[in-house]
Amino acid sequence: MNEHLRFEDGWKILEQGIVKCSKLLEDCPGGRPTVNEYMNYYDCAYRMAVQKDQYCQEMYNSYKATHESCVCAMVFSYFNNEISDVLLTLIRQERDGCNVDMNLLMGIMRGICRSEVKTKLRSAVIQDTYLYYSRKSYEWIVQYPLQDYLAKVQETVQKETKRLIHYLCISEEEGSGLCLKAVSAPLMQAYENYTKEKHIGGQVLLQTYKTVEDDLLDRCSRLTIDNGLDNNSFSHME
Repeated sequence: MNEHLRFEDGWKILEQGIVKCSKLLEDCPGGRPTVNEYMNYYDCAYRMAVQKDQYCQEMYNSYKATHESCVCAMVFSYFNNEISDVLLTLIRQERDGCNVDMNLLMGIMRGICRSEVKTKLRSAVIQDTYLYYSRKSYEWIVQYPLQDYLAKVQETVQKETKRLIHYLCISEEEGSGLCLKAVSAPLMQAYENYTKEKHIGGQVLLQTYKTVEDDLLDRCSRLTIDNGLDNNSFSHME
């Protein structure tokens, strides 16, 4: 009992207990650990914590990693659809100007973006964004003159790039690329379809682009750079 217990050897014993207990959560056959097995696990953890070369920090780190892995495998996967639906609803509400608890939303998003389900969530956000602007494109194309529509496309792409960067915890380059697919593509497709349907000629389109370009340049020349932007706030996107 007084022999030094190496962390690798002790952790193998504790892992056996973790695996056996996790099967209870999964309703797998095999029964609970016996009293002797429980005592062996407790004795192993105690010895590694009190011996001369103790492994408290190593055990903590390993337990933490195991717990996070268990949550990803058993909790996130089980509630994946429900979580995605709630988050997508909150994102749409924020996009439409509704009051949303941004601290709660961003806290959940950051946690998920560090987990194994981040790829599924990213795909869900991109798909939902594409569908959102596919619907908006049909409303805007009949609501605004062509030059105003193109200006709104430009403004929307800029806002959504920032939104995707914050929500998905990605780089500006990734955000720009995803925004082209999820926002610019459906909006410009509606524009092209509308101009073809209305038989709008190239000269009119060229003048429209020129008007939009002049307007954007004029607005950009009046912008000031705020070095104190809070990256956790979306007020700058309004």
